[in-house]
Amino acid sequence: MDVKNKRIISLDVFRGLAVAAMIFVNAMAFSEFTPKLLGHADWNGLTIADLVFPSFLFIVGVSMAYSFASRLDDSKSRLWGHFIYRVTGLFLIGVFLNWMTSNFTAVRIPGVLQLIALSSLFAAPLARFKPRWIILAATILLLIHSSILLGVGAPGIPSGTLEKGHNVDDWLDLQIFTPEHTLDAKGDPEGLLSILSATALVLLGLCFGRTLQLRDKNWKTVTILLLGGIIAILLGITISQILPVNKQLWTSSFILICAGIGTLVLGLMFGYLDILRWPNGFFWAIPMGRNALVIYIMSIAFTIPMHMDFFTNMGDIPLSFYDIMTAYFMGIFGNSGGIVVYGLLVVLIWLVVAFILHWRRIYIKL
Repeated sequence: MDVKNKRIISLDVFRGLAVAAMIFVNAMAFSEFTPKLLGHADWNGLTIADLVFPSFLFIVGVSMAYSFASRLDDSKSRLWGHFIYRVTGLFLIGVFLNWMTSNFTAVRIPGVLQLIALSSLFAAPLARFKPRWIILAATILLLIHSSILLGVGAPGIPSGTLEKGHNVDDWLDLQIFTPEHTLDAKGDPEGLLSILSATALVLLGLCFGRTLQLRDKNWKTVTILLLGGIIAILLGITISQILPVNKQLWTSSFILICAGIGTLVLGLMFGYLDILRWPNGFFWAIPMGRNALVIYIMSIAFTIPMHMDFFTNMGDIPLSFYDIMTAYFMGIFGNSGGIVVYGLLVVLIWLVVAFILHWRRIYIKL
């Protein structure tokens, strides 16, 4: 079945699922009772939560192929002016949200939205290239990133040292941003070097999108994509013998495994939802996928007052809405169950918001 002139349902579904997962993980991030698989790995290793943000970067790359293709009639100045305006706005929103949880002299400069903006910016020049050139660019970026991690040392840090808080990645962030402007005094997981590998991940998503654009929309194309995903995962596992799978360092092994999993999941979704047109059990993710960044930004903004201390208990201990709600759910479902139920409730709230925007046909692009 030809899907050339149809909106690709699987992209909206995948994007919506990624944002829902990001909101879910963020909602539980402050609790010590979060189940291990739903929290981030302490250092080396991979959990479900570790796949969430990279999945969104991957779909950013896929979507970029279609975004640029839809603006073929625009002049270069109009196209790039619009794009730079969007990524600049996204970066500044990220810094502003960080500022809301700190003070001006100690605002965190890196962050999730900032990394999305910068990796999109550096990947965009290849948005209309053929897949083989995009793969080559991603490979070069991963090689540069790996060479720095393994071959560059710093004062008191021998080259190749990849210990938590004791590696060239964190050292560079502390030198450039200073400890006052990173996540903590040890460094930042969305710091300077992560831009290289995050851009590579966006490029690998872009390669997926360009492959769909340039080839017939059939199972042969899906099979090629699935084989590419398997190869990426196997490469990541192989490289992990030298560079451990590590989200905080955004190692090449981590990027390749995430890109491979994203390719497999989205490839299968495309096959079943856009080629076979099977019933969509994830229809509820489409509204969130159509307003992905706006929903995510609003969820972060509303997290801030949720953690402000508006109440006190009998012992005059300050309490926030978050404290009260999680305590209530933990009392019913147990500690781990309660925090999971709270996370699901937060996702449900933002799904309702997304449905209202979708119903009113309000789609805000950032």
